[in-house]
Amino acid sequence: MQHVLGKRRRSTTLVLSLSLALGLGATQAAPSATADTSPTSATTTAVSGSTAVGGSTVASAPAGYYDDASGLTGSALESALHDIISTDVQALSYSQVWNALKVTDEDPSNSARVLTLYSGLSLPKSDNGGGVDQWNREHVWAKSHGDFGTATGPGTDLHHLRPEDVTVNSDRGNLDFDEGGTENDEAPGNYSDGDSWEPRDEVKGDVARMIFYMSVRYEGGDGFADLEVNDRVGNGSAPNIGRVSVLLQWNAEDPPDAFEERRNDLIQSQFQGNRNPFIDNPAWADDIWG
Repeated sequence: MQHVLGKRRRSTTLVLSLSLALGLGATQAAPSATADTSPTSATTTAVSGSTAVGGSTVASAPAGYYDDASGLTGSALESALHDIISTDVQALSYSQVWNALKVTDEDPSNSARVLTLYSGLSLPKSDNGGGVDQWNREHVWAKSHGDFGTATGPGTDLHHLRPEDVTVNSDRGNLDFDEGGTENDEAPGNYSDGDSWEPRDEVKGDVARMIFYMSVRYEGGDGFADLEVNDRVGNGSAPNIGRVSVLLQWNAEDPPDAFEERRNDLIQSQFQGNRNPFIDNPAWADDIWG
């Protein structure tokens, strides 16, 4: 698909109201599910956070976390960030992801529900699995792009896994990201054609920053493919996702909000021990790929 230049901004019918009045959750024992067809009903318990932001709790990166990236650009910056976010990481199993998403993607207005990424729906936490109208685990960096599947590592990395309605997840499939196409019937504001998916405006930047994270985090030195963004669509099973020029645009148009920042903090503090640097400093994306 050719990139649609100057495309109009669209207002979706599913605009979320992120009135962040909530408590944070702590994960319990991992569920036994090993596939999206096995729902669980594990619970979460509230814990306190660190810094109040609009009624929520959000912590910034620990002091010194990014010191080794200071003043760098281009490949040197990419290399430094890779080392930072790949150090002392706690990898989850795919079954543990169920409970983790119930914490990281909790609906700010209802602690019994999670918010889905593309459709913007609020669905019961317990209604996860593979059935119609349930939610499952969307790999924003499609797992076929590099053929890593659901293996512990990129296949279970919370920084690119989000809850999504099962059929909307299927509609996105393994499409690259670009603008244009036909509006999705079940998830208004999302568009697709034969080789790309355009998410709704409210999460365009979220998607871009997840893709940037994966490209920097997985460089081929851990037994998995070297994941890289490029400026193409239709990448198929190659370890690439595009279109980077559009992702950079989305990163600028849709900066991180409190929900995304809170999510980044929870992944570090409660689960993996690392952060998405492009949420903490979106300008780094332009410093590397701009």
